[in-house]
Amino acid sequence: MRFTRYLIEAKEQLKDWQSYIRRNKELKAAVDVLRKINKKKYKAYIVGGSVRDIVLGNLKPHDVDIATNMPMDELGRMFKTYNIGQSKDFGIVVVKHGGSDFEVAQFRQDGTYADGRRPESVQITGKFKDDVERRDFTINAMGINANGEIVDYFDGKRDIKNKVLRTVGDPFKRFGEDYLRMMRLARFAAKLDFEVDKDTEKAAQKLAHNITGLPPERIKDELIKSASQSGDKFAKYIEILDKLKLLKHILPEIVNLKWYRENLQHHPETRGKGGTVFSHVMAALKKSDTADPIKNLAILLHDVGKGVTLSHDKGLPKYLGHAKKSVDLVDALATRLRMSNKEKEALLFAVGNHMKFHNILDMKPSKIAKIVSDDNWDVLVAVGKADEYARGHMFAHKGEFEKIVDKAIKVKEKFGAKQVNKQIK
Repeated sequence: MRFTRYLIEAKEQLKDWQSYIRRNKELKAAVDVLRKINKKKYKAYIVGGSVRDIVLGNLKPHDVDIATNMPMDELGRMFKTYNIGQSKDFGIVVVKHGGSDFEVAQFRQDGTYADGRRPESVQITGKFKDDVERRDFTINAMGINANGEIVDYFDGKRDIKNKVLRTVGDPFKRFGEDYLRMMRLARFAAKLDFEVDKDTEKAAQKLAHNITGLPPERIKDELIKSASQSGDKFAKYIEILDKLKLLKHILPEIVNLKWYRENLQHHPETRGKGGTVFSHVMAALKKSDTADPIKNLAILLHDVGKGVTLSHDKGLPKYLGHAKKSVDLVDALATRLRMSNKEKEALLFAVGNHMKFHNILDMKPSKIAKIVSDDNWDVLVAVGKADEYARGHMFAHKGEFEKIVDKAIKVKEKFGAKQVNKQIK
């Protein structure tokens, strides 16, 4: 469905608000919360990403958040609420209502940001405009009241119509408050297929080096979110990170691949696209048919070892032993980003065996059994499929991938887990 139709439908749905909310249990409960607050002469709005999604035409927005000027104590008397950590100190509680949980925040302004991560304090305010003024992007700075009327101080609807991402106010200030917003900018741009406003882009490029000041866990979590969309959107996300000059600070191993050329006989998909290992990896990601973040990260990382194994044979590039070197680099990368042992093991297995995967048709059953019986076999299959199909029809139409998987599965079925263990000792 074309984007313009989404926008038209969203307008019609807001005019028929009652019918719209009846079709969504969570949204109906949220609107009931708004109305109960309004009856007490306070203001309340649905805010954040759910409003953006509604305007985009998403009939089932999730994680509906609410902003209000009702004091915390009154919220506690009216609803069943609970505190997450010390969130109440920042004017936020969770309201349980209608079978759903809603994060309800008081209208507030942020204090100073000393560390590029979070405000040191917040100030409760009576104005909704003050509340949305502190948000990251215009498309996330809208509100919807109980009657289905959109409150939009910063032209978020216009930017959605024009498919543009821009910050609320000065981009240098917004990014300086929380450096992670630069990565969020890339994620939203890739997810929604929006262009980045030029001033917003320039600010991100100039402040990109600050991303290294964030805890590695926050960077990893943002990468996981982006890799959870789809292979092609994740590829676009990586390309946008590169354009914003963030990628070299986050994943320098990937940027390094831009300087190493592929043998066009083996990788014709890179012809006209730089002919580099980087362009091959992007092509492989775009062939990924999964939204599993670890599988997409494995595809992204499977050839990082080529950045340290270049040699030449008759003038053509060769990368002997690059899978082994990829293991070393990915191990260091996963440690740097504080990945869990489970995440790291999956990545290491896939990148370390992706060349063996292509050779399965010529392997002894005992060696095949060792690979196919691993818990991360499915991650390796995802890498092998994307790697092969990226190279175009002259490779994919040979049916090698299907033959490889069929043989591996037959070996596993024939020998079984116990027999496999005997053979691989």
